[in-house]
Amino acid sequence: MPVTIFPTEVDAGSSIPTIATVRVRAAAEQLSTLRGFTGTIALNHGFDVDAVADLELAIDETAGMLMPLATPGTDIVCTFEAPVDALRIVMSVTASSSVASSQHSFGWFVLEALTDSAIFEQTPLDQSRSGDANNSSTVTVTLLKNLLQRGE
Repeated sequence: MPVTIFPTEVDAGSSIPTIATVRVRAAAEQLSTLRGFTGTIALNHGFDVDAVADLELAIDETAGMLMPLATPGTDIVCTFEAPVDALRIVMSVTASSSVASSQHSFGWFVLEALTDSAIFEQTPLDQSRSGDANNSSTVTVTLLKNLLQRGE
């Protein structure tokens, strides 16, 4: 399966630098790719091995929540951003219908334990732009993990 990696840049209107954006097919066999990117980026960003393991588990859990919601044949997009002393990971899929928030599930509890912040969002797609007449939406989970300073 092809992996698309977009160049590092600062998003328009944002002062938070984007480290990388990865787009892979929303399928279970892509979990190792997402986990590998997450581990590499977290290590290069200064996280210790425990925090890297937390982020890899959080990516697995997030992808496990999002992939079943994805419209068949679509991608999961994972963007890594570098606010000061933290790593923000934004994962999103296109869902073909409205979905219930999973913020009360055991998986969500795990995400909150592994990260400093986890946010679930669902945004309806602009049907006039996409030509889609159904209830498609973008489902996004944003994770934030703070970089512990030495001595903490």
